[in-house]
Amino acid sequence: MFLGSVIYDKRRSLNLTQSDLASGLCNQNTISKMEKHNMTPQMDVLIKICQRLDLSLNDIFSEFSSDSKPEQTFILDDIEKDVLLGNLDSIEDKIALIQDKIKAKDRAQCDFILGVVKFKAGNFELSSFHFDKVLRETKTDEDNIYTLMSYLFKGKIYYRQEHFGEADYYLSLISNSLKENLNVNNASGLEVIFLAKMVGKAYLQIKQFDSAKSILERGLKFANDNYLSYFIDELNYNLYLVYQADDDKAKQQLYKNRAFYCADVLNNHELQEKIEHK
Repeated sequence: MFLGSVIYDKRRSLNLTQSDLASGLCNQNTISKMEKHNMTPQMDVLIKICQRLDLSLNDIFSEFSSDSKPEQTFILDDIEKDVLLGNLDSIEDKIALIQDKIKAKDRAQCDFILGVVKFKAGNFELSSFHFDKVLRETKTDEDNIYTLMSYLFKGKIYYRQEHFGEADYYLSLISNSLKENLNVNNASGLEVIFLAKMVGKAYLQIKQFDSAKSILERGLKFANDNYLSYFIDELNYNLYLVYQADDDKAKQQLYKNRAFYCADVLNNHELQEKIEHK
């Protein structure tokens, strides 16, 4: 249960008004609803409020560490979603708020998140360390999404270091696991589509166009079958690049148009500009 009274007590102890606490984070009415009615705001807002008040999430959720409570898993899922969508602001600070309470079953997810953050920062050594931890935690079970995602980023690290044979090895492990279907154990729709997009892009980079086409088309089908819009602009764009290599003019135009209009709907203006200059 979310405890709005804790927010109220800590705010008063710091001599802050509701407007003071809300400044730059949300509106005053949101703070009022939190304190009076135990209304939980969006997780990003809640985390920033905790940081401002020097509270942990454990302080504001009763029985936060109980196995029967879903708050911790929800918070990790929310943080991972931000990471996969490229929103990396204060991710490590958010993880630090809950790190002491993370259960063993969630360690792989936590280390995966930290591995991606370090990868994005260009710290490949520490990134690889976290992905190795994930693989120990999952026991390299290839029906576990965090195993496959760690293979993906291990491959990307080797590719950045121009160790192409090692990069291809990890791509092959993923492809073999996804040969039958994209239904991976414990995977969300976002994770499956992210994996398809990134593996397809990796195959494009090493000019394995048939493999790229297969995984990208399957990613699009998965998104359509499950009514999801994550990365459909990028999936279509990468298929446009595949058919550009195949010199298939009709398919090029089809996927180029789809990519442009999907990017417009998803407000991906950077991709729109890239397409316009093609």
